[in-house]
Amino acid sequence: MAMGLRSLPTPFLLATMVLGVVLVSTSACGIAREDPMRPEQARDALVATVENSAALLNAVGWTWDGAPEVGNCGARPGERVNYMYGYGAPPPDSDRAADAKKIADYWQSLGMTVRIVEEPLVVVYGEGGPVRGLAFSTAPGDYYISGTSLCVPGDADEIRKQDNG
Repeated sequence: MAMGLRSLPTPFLLATMVLGVVLVSTSACGIAREDPMRPEQARDALVATVENSAALLNAVGWTWDGAPEVGNCGARPGERVNYMYGYGAPPPDSDRAADAKKIADYWQSLGMTVRIVEEPLVVVYGEGGPVRGLAFSTAPGDYYISGTSLCVPGDADEIRKQDNG
């Protein structure tokens, strides 16, 4: 005859329920304690993703537009920030569509959602993964990769003061 919950001794049933609550609480606390990404981590992830993407191509002479630029994001300025960054080079003598495919495959490997537009120029758009979004353009005069980092807690004005001070 199978033993049902009603036939289990009360101390055993109580101990099992308490153990279940402790396990669920411990697991939930572990998730809740995870620290959010810091602004410099979001910036570094953006720069690394852009520059690692560029390294996949045979283009020479990559230059950046300037240091990654911090800005406010979200509904209230001063609470959340993100970075923008651009990197360009003269296009190599290669198949632009094949280069776009290399970039798209790499971004997909990072967990990004990717879309390729083939007319009038080949452009790859990606979002998610380690960044908010990226674009790779194969314009006639320039290969160009630009993007925006994830939006993270921080104050853009304070970060600018620290960077300039």
